[in-house]
Amino acid sequence: MSDKRSDRMRNILHYLWQHKKIETRQAVELFGYAEASVRRDFQIIVDGYPGMVRCHGGIVFDKTTVDQEYIFDVKQSIQRVAKQDIAQVARNMMKPDDCILLDSGSTCLELAKRLSDIPAKVITTDVKIANQLGCYNQLESYIVGGMIRSGYFSVGESLAVDMLKLFSADKTFMSCDALSLDSGITNSTVFEVGVKKMLIQRARQVVLLADHSKFDQIKPHSVATLLSMSCIITDALLPEETFQRYRQAGINIIRAGERGYDDGYYL
Repeated sequence: MSDKRSDRMRNILHYLWQHKKIETRQAVELFGYAEASVRRDFQIIVDGYPGMVRCHGGIVFDKTTVDQEYIFDVKQSIQRVAKQDIAQVARNMMKPDDCILLDSGSTCLELAKRLSDIPAKVITTDVKIANQLGCYNQLESYIVGGMIRSGYFSVGESLAVDMLKLFSADKTFMSCDALSLDSGITNSTVFEVGVKKMLIQRARQVVLLADHSKFDQIKPHSVATLLSMSCIITDALLPEETFQRYRQAGINIIRAGERGYDDGYYL
């Protein structure tokens, strides 16, 4: 598959994940793609991805027709390169013998994949991440107990919040569904909000991992203000105008790929 087609399909899949439907004319208007290319991409997506169904003029994502494991895999594949770049910068912020709180989500999972060589203590609120951490001999790892969100593998509700009170950490690395200067960090579901608030409270430094697609977005449930973050790590695709706007608002924001950060930036 060519790089251009791969980029087109990644953008289309990301839109489908968020909105559950995309029409040909929307893809043409939103992304500037040729209509003929969009129609070919639509057919490839429908043929190759479970849950994708052709409708009049577009595609619908019917998640009721696929299992929850597949839904997680789709989410993990969205913005994969950006998440990997962000995770590498976050890894360089960790020091031996740190105690780390690690939130749920696909970007935090990418960070977990980079922890095989560091002697540290990591507490996570995600089943997939705990499974990854359990493979590493040098790491002391814990999973917070509580209700598991089906299809997302995150742990939430009051039992998880209470267990997090038992820990005090050097750093929290957390994810989000959306962030904006006006509304701060927001989440799609209330299920994880209490856990995220406690992750912020229990660490001396809090690092938000957010790819460029999360910026200037708002979800229904408030988590925290941006000023409660020690820093935000994003990827190189965040527009310069957006990057500068957040910096001017007093936010410590890092773009993966900028000189100095990938080679070992510490808070």
